[in-house]
Amino acid sequence: MKQTFLTAGLLILSIASFAQDADNDEYELKGNEQQGYIITKDDQKIEGIVKLYGKASNPWVNQKKVKFLAKESIDPSKKRQKFKVFDADDMKEYVAIEDSVERHFRLIKFTNKREGLTSGGGLGAQIKTIKNLASTTHMAEVIVDGPITMYRLYGYPSPVAVGNGDVAEAEAAEQNLRENPDILFQKGTDKPKELASSDIKKLVSDCQTVADKLAAGGYSTYDPAKEEKKKSAMGKLIKGELDRGGDKLLNMGTEIFGDYNKTCK
Repeated sequence: MKQTFLTAGLLILSIASFAQDADNDEYELKGNEQQGYIITKDDQKIEGIVKLYGKASNPWVNQKKVKFLAKESIDPSKKRQKFKVFDADDMKEYVAIEDSVERHFRLIKFTNKREGLTSGGGLGAQIKTIKNLASTTHMAEVIVDGPITMYRLYGYPSPVAVGNGDVAEAEAAEQNLRENPDILFQKGTDKPKELASSDIKKLVSDCQTVADKLAAGGYSTYDPAKEEKKKSAMGKLIKGELDRGGDKLLNMGTEIFGDYNKTCK
């Protein structure tokens, strides 16, 4: 029986399928299924089909679990395949190939103190505090990979809201989580930390080419005069919060860390 499985290393065809036998019976991917792989705790890479739990409305779910079907377990004669649920405790990494682009999730340890300590005063907010402080392992999405790795990590919302005021507060908090994820960096084997624009200069200082380019204003996302201007403690705090809004840190890290990783490996 001839079996072919298309992986990320091969050309991704416009119609994804798995050829299963000489009669060319095919298993076609469903709308929420992507080709990909997982890396288990014992460093075993298993190729197959990935089914993301999280959507645009709840992206934090992808940080805790994923559905996976190994290619060897595919039965093209069945309409419904038996996917296995992998939790963060079961794997080191997983990759889903979406629109010819790899979405890469990696296990990290990080305590989201920001979300844990800025949760409001209702019952739901108290549960959100506990949830974020107690959750220390996540499958964070890798945005830049290399000597300096950058991750996107979402906080976790409260599963409970009581009363109109609590519900309104929970909805606003959940919207904020969707729009303002934490951007983390990890240099070498150091622990992941929350990224601030003030970290950039020091992080690339050991790569002279990138450091010189940064100082000369050679990156469109980084203005040395603005980012390196001395500020009071309160000024730094305010700027840090403003920088977290939108895609500023994401764009800055993608451009500068990406160049660093290519230039100074």
